[in-house]
Amino acid sequence: MSDPIDRAQENQLNQVKVKPRDYSTPSLSECEECGNDIPPERQKLGAVTLCIECKRKAEIKSNQYYWGRPLKR
Repeated sequence: MSDPIDRAQENQLNQVKVKPRDYSTPSLSECEECGNDIPPERQKLGAVTLCIECKRKAEIKSNQYYWGRPLKR
């Protein structure tokens, strides 16, 4: 049975294993979440797959969790 420290260490190891994003790949012209067009200015960033609104929602959702648990506010 794992304790909170074991889970924290496992989480840190998983974060280190994640490869950095390759921004040299071309961006999509349509959002893979909602299908709306991605503005050309945003496409120039490289490796863009979400429109601004879907990206904003994804960031809000990811900021609500810390190590897979809801943040206490």
